[in-house]
Amino acid sequence: MCSHCEPVQIDLIVTDGHEGLLAAISALFTVTPQRCCGVYKQRNVLNAIPYRERKEVRTELAGIFKQEKKEDALFNLVDFKAKYQKCYPEAIRSLYEDEEHLLAFYMFPPVMHRSIRSTNAIESFFRNVCQRTDQIDAFTTETSCLTIVWAVMQDRHLPRIPVL
Repeated sequence: MCSHCEPVQIDLIVTDGHEGLLAAISALFTVTPQRCCGVYKQRNVLNAIPYRERKEVRTELAGIFKQEKKEDALFNLVDFKAKYQKCYPEAIRSLYEDEEHLLAFYMFPPVMHRSIRSTNAIESFFRNVCQRTDQIDAFTTETSCLTIVWAVMQDRHLPRIPVL
């Protein structure tokens, strides 16, 4: 951060778990809580489960993150890990990797949980930018690229996250 800039307060960072991104966040935002995207985490866990059993496991896993209270989510998480540790240790290892960040969204009001459990809103936003820029074979200048990206960004609106 440059010396003349004010520090920015960020209440929560939700990521896809990319190691480089996590390292940068840890270095720059040392006190900001992090949250691993629930959708990505569920995919990682389910990738270690045989296809025939994924439906049941997916339902149980999703149930952890949809509890109203953190205590109930923790209880379900402990049960889930105990139930599947022996059969699917890789799936459970995936949960342990981000365990401290899995339930960070419970620090916020319940009305916000649906919006901050995943990175879907921002990914949809960037997907629209990519769709537009992928149609162009080559940009003549960096400015021409930025102009297109800016125009697409101005046309898109991220959903507002309710706070109360």
